[in-house]
Amino acid sequence: MTGAPLLGPSSATPVRPRALRGLAVLGLALATFGRFYRRFDWRTGESERYAARTRDGWNLGLHRYRPAGAPKPVPVLCSHGMAGTRLIFDLHPSYSLARFLAGCGFDTWLVDLRGRCESWPDSGPNPSFQWSFDDFAERDLPAAVEKVCEVTRSREVFWLGMEISGQALYAAAILGLATGIRGGITCGSPVVTPRTAQVPGVTSPPRARRRGRVPYRGGARLAGPVLAYGGFRVLENSFRPCNVDPLVVARYFRNGIPDEATDLADQVADWVRERTMRNRSGSVVYAERLDQVRLPLLLLAAARDLQRPPEAVRATFDALGSADKTLVIAGRAHGFRVDYGHDDLLAGLSSPEEIFPRIASWLEQHC
Repeated sequence: MTGAPLLGPSSATPVRPRALRGLAVLGLALATFGRFYRRFDWRTGESERYAARTRDGWNLGLHRYRPAGAPKPVPVLCSHGMAGTRLIFDLHPSYSLARFLAGCGFDTWLVDLRGRCESWPDSGPNPSFQWSFDDFAERDLPAAVEKVCEVTRSREVFWLGMEISGQALYAAAILGLATGIRGGITCGSPVVTPRTAQVPGVTSPPRARRRGRVPYRGGARLAGPVLAYGGFRVLENSFRPCNVDPLVVARYFRNGIPDEATDLADQVADWVRERTMRNRSGSVVYAERLDQVRLPLLLLAAARDLQRPPEAVRATFDALGSADKTLVIAGRAHGFRVDYGHDDLLAGLSSPEEIFPRIASWLEQHC
């Protein structure tokens, strides 16, 4: 697929009201019995695929973007948020962090944590399977890091975690499971998320629970393209319409949103309700041990992140024990062109000029 929006100019220069564009997408979908939606299908542009085996028998999909030219000495491993997938890092050639980093010489890897895409046990997907944050931090992160080190013959990797994957980095460091990580970048990853935050499936819709899953996928696939091209405000808690190409949003909602395990969603809901972050048994309260996180860290926060507000990220930053830590709040008050939102921090119109170079520069300085 090409990078140009399919129904006229990009969202920055609409030729007619956005709502009409959204209704046009819906009308075309209905008129073609859904076949119109095929133009939003998308596959990431990795050059190689691998699987990382966890100690409890899950196979995690790993997707490698080989570096341009001489590779930098330390690979970069990128991981997604809750109810997310690797696609957030590669939705469009012009707005792809994975391709950007590879173009800068970084051996770049994307992982799908358990319970999405191809990341399942040998028996394949099963609706009876559950997983929690503990699985991400204690099993998936170490397995993915070990596999990347094995393939690249590197002793260490950088971990770039969005939202819950950034939180997994903090937890792994506290548990002593981050020995293969040289440094980390987290994107919208506070340890304490306020109750006023709009976290889908936790503090905001979808409220349903069906057979062990929070059903994100079906609604996203159906409504996503309509909302994307219509620029409806309901998208604000994920992508800010003023900072995205609607094609990027349509692709993500059609291809990149999985159903999530109720165990994970309920665990995050417990964190929000109790204003903490802890493992399922309560034996490890990560929120009280952030001073034990000593890795070099870059924390990115979006000024208009309604899911993980920047003030919560700042509080986490202040509590971290690292002597080498940097906080960047992506918003107009801090010199950025726009107040970024939750997902457009990594896939927005301005991300390639304002966010990606900052990430690459930090990685270069810490190689």
